Amino acid sequence: MTAMPRLSLLMLAMLPVGAHAAMGQVASNYGFFAQDVATSQALSMFSNQPSATYYNPSYLARDRKGALSAGYLFTDQEITADPLATPFAQNGDPANLVTDNIIENDSNYNVLLGFKSDLSTMLKSDRAMVLGFMLGAERSGERILAFESKSSSTAQSLRYGQQSLFLGLGAGLNVVPGFDVGAAARITLAANAELQAFSDLGGNTGFETLKVSAKPSIQPILSGTVDWGTVVCPGKRGCWLSGVETSLAWRYESELSADVDARAVVPNAVATPGLPLALATIDAYTPETWSLGLMYKMNKLRVGFTGEYQMWTGLNDKFAEDTIRDQANLEFRDVFIPRVGFEYRASPTFSFLGGVSYEQSPLLSLQSTDINFVDNNRTVIGLGFSYLIEQALFLSQPVRFDLGYQYHILEDRDFRISSSLNVPNEPAQQQNAPGCGSEARCQDVKAGGYSQAVNASVHLTF
Repeated sequence: MTAMPRLSLLMLAMLPVGAHAAMGQVASNYGFFAQDVATSQALSMFSNQPSATYYNPSYLARDRKGALSAGYLFTDQEITADPLATPFAQNGDPANLVTDNIIENDSNYNVLLGFKSDLSTMLKSDRAMVLGFMLGAERSGERILAFESKSSSTAQSLRYGQQSLFLGLGAGLNVVPGFDVGAAARITLAANAELQAFSDLGGNTGFETLKVSAKPSIQPILSGTVDWGTVVCPGKRGCWLSGVETSLAWRYESELSADVDARAVVPNAVATPGLPLALATIDAYTPETWSLGLMYKMNKLRVGFTGEYQMWTGLNDKFAEDTIRDQANLEFRDVFIPRVGFEYRASPTFSFLGGVSYEQSPLLSLQSTDINFVDNNRTVIGLGFSYLIEQALFLSQPVRFDLGYQYHILEDRDFRISSSLNVPNEPAQQQNAPGCGSEARCQDVKAGGYSQAVNASVHLTF
């Protein structure tokens, strides 16, 4: 087997065909469980479900009951890039790069599992300490390590597509009455591959050595929560701060990454030292994020507001070192995301949930040659309900069932799709269309579309 096919096989093993790459993941795009989806993540910082492991681990300490949670998240999207009338043409023939205006229209599903357990008996004092764990797997683990990073002469979505394996582990601790702290870790993988081979000038190889390894990468999550009614006026009725809670959380940036180092050595060839290939790329990036949440709880209604500051500028340096995307000169900006949500208890067993958020696109670049990322500002609307089954068959503890629906409205945004690749069977003087600069082809498009998600979750307490 020649050297190049071996390198191609290695690349295919690392980057599975059929997985659509994206700089997003379940927790940031939609939410873990139905309550997160239905409230557009506005109440996620004030949820005592295992998903608090990611959004606000300090809130785990607010409920000592153990829980086992399972969720099924179904997503569907249609991301489009419609060609616009463009002056960049040759002899009246448009320099088409867009033959199909559909960028992404695949449906997908994720299985989500959560667990939390009371560890308070480990402490001498009567303080709550609760452990939480979260696991998310795309297509029931079929794409458990899905990874793809590619250049493209047509448009590709920045944040929608595959949802890689998610692992999170954390704990919440009650420090003093009304004040809780928490810490967690998001666990991702960094893959490394090394290929060495001897080759003749014809490309035939022998004495091959292939090493592939993956090591965990741990990114911290820290948070704190204050129940102002308990802190300021403990035990007093009618306190104006009763039911008011605030939370602050910090999540470090996380990513899936792959590094490939390959070399085919040609013995006795002075002028040909070898065939080197070095590749470093990332996928499923989540920016460093600060979240500040405020919740007010009344008799039957609780309302929450969360503001997120996502530091996407960290991706500028990441892509500058990415051997697949470095030529695109992509530029990102930090964004602030406001979220507002509510939960209304219509009865002791039935609740309505809803929420809305506005998410500005972090992508500043309107043209990224040979990568052609598109991304839109989006308005996210969520609705759902919760039903508590107090006597569930043979179980001694109540069972909670949640259902949430979320719809993403993508604002239209103009981009320029460009490629530096020459077009086969076309005269050389037609390779560069006027106005395209050094690119061989370019075309203006209007990107838009929608995305929607349905999440069904069940929570067992013990």
